[in-house]
Amino acid sequence: MNFRVVAPGLLMAIVCSVAGLSQTVKPLDESGLVALLRLGLDEQTVVARIKKGPVALEAGDAILDRLRTAGATEDVIQAVRVAVASKPAVAGSVPVEYRQVLQMLSLGLDEEAILRRLAKSPTVFALGQEQIAELKAAGATNKLLTALQTPRDISPQTAELITNFALVLDCSGSMKEKTTGGETKMEAAQRVVVDLIQNIPEGLNVTFVIYGHEVFASADDPRNCQAVKVARALSPLDTAGRSDLIRLVAGLRPTGATPIALSLKVAGKELEKDREAFCGIVLITDGLESCTGDPTAEAAALLTKLKLSFGINVVGFGVRPEESAALEAIAEAGKGTYFAAEDAKALADSISSIADELKDKSRPAEIIVVSRRALRVLQPEIELPAMKEVYLAAAGAADGGVFTKVATIDKYGEYLAIPSATKKYDVVWVPKVGKQVYLMRDFAVPERKVVTVKPETIFGMIRVKGEGKVRNIIAMPAGHRPVGVYRPTSQVQNYGDTLVVPAGKYDVHVNSASGKFTTIEQELDVAAGKLIQLE
Repeated sequence: MNFRVVAPGLLMAIVCSVAGLSQTVKPLDESGLVALLRLGLDEQTVVARIKKGPVALEAGDAILDRLRTAGATEDVIQAVRVAVASKPAVAGSVPVEYRQVLQMLSLGLDEEAILRRLAKSPTVFALGQEQIAELKAAGATNKLLTALQTPRDISPQTAELITNFALVLDCSGSMKEKTTGGETKMEAAQRVVVDLIQNIPEGLNVTFVIYGHEVFASADDPRNCQAVKVARALSPLDTAGRSDLIRLVAGLRPTGATPIALSLKVAGKELEKDREAFCGIVLITDGLESCTGDPTAEAAALLTKLKLSFGINVVGFGVRPEESAALEAIAEAGKGTYFAAEDAKALADSISSIADELKDKSRPAEIIVVSRRALRVLQPEIELPAMKEVYLAAAGAADGGVFTKVATIDKYGEYLAIPSATKKYDVVWVPKVGKQVYLMRDFAVPERKVVTVKPETIFGMIRVKGEGKVRNIIAMPAGHRPVGVYRPTSQVQNYGDTLVVPAGKYDVHVNSASGKFTTIEQELDVAAGKLIQLE
């Protein structure tokens, strides 16, 4: 049988080099200015960007009002009026995300401005090669890349800023009482607690403790005074955790007793998980201890065990005047502040004050952003049969009958997550028609990085021309015959279908309609990226 090498269809790409070309800064329009405001940059930086130009803004009242809503100060508004520019909200210790770094570069900010913003962020990036290339393409210098990957210095002034925070909420039966506004105390508390949660700095370790959330058959049942629950264990508050906590708060219902002392003790046990960390507690309650505990003594005890630099702050909501002194004593014993909130508005104001102080006195735990450990299978530049999926399995698992796919993709360019740095995996390519083929065996990624692979650097192809019907056509490693239990490297059902195989030497066998195998080629040398057609 004759054969010839056929060059597969290559995809054409036009690559334009931008090296050495100056970057064109996009004019700063309203959406760009709003983006700057939401990045938490300092005023000086935003004003400098506006003065740098170019800008594409109008100083109409509607636009100015929208900018105010986005956080623009009156100085910024004046700058817009004068130079068609604006300025940001005051920056805090809000973490910078990778996408925001790219955004600042694309908006044409000076490097020193970006470095000043990074200095206020706890985020430390462990950048992969693809991220470094992306940042450089956006204009990042080596100085900026180094800053992104370097931990921030902690000054003596910020050494005692808290990293751990406990929120304790009263869910006792008295929270069913109506406020002057017509809503229940619980509804008002839920609303302001949600506001507080939304303002807690990203990455701060947060625990949430509730009490009085359960009630038992009789009022004197001792279990009523044990109804204290850690609704959220101490852990960094990220975007997903914030949403989960808000949903949890919304679902709370007031029912039981008021074991304040026990709730403080439970909150303290959560904070004790890291006794060296500076921390704080906020207690929101509408009444006094109704069990046998002594919350003032418990607050004093916690002060000796924990580094309560933020103190134990108590918000008394709708508390009778004669009860305020007892709650104030808890805050005093815990070196905190007592907030007397007579109504829902006062409650909101109290929580707002606490949120502002929390921002000033907290230092979220250092956030390490690392590159993913993954395999990315790129779109082939040769004409392979259509791909159904590529999956990852433990090495050798796919050779048997039953196994678990560790990860799977159904589009080129997507990422196969590699869970372990030490385990080995098989990467299996599955066509829409035909038998699956091993793209790689015993594959491992020890480092946190993304490994890319082009199928045409591994796969070659065989196509057998002929007439009539066959049961199947198979390719097996040279010297192997389809006898007994056999596993072909690749298999198709018809003449003209494409066998995809890793580069190597193969024997090709045709199984006729009668079930008889005929070897049509031996020691066939298949190169990566090439199609061999047997005619």
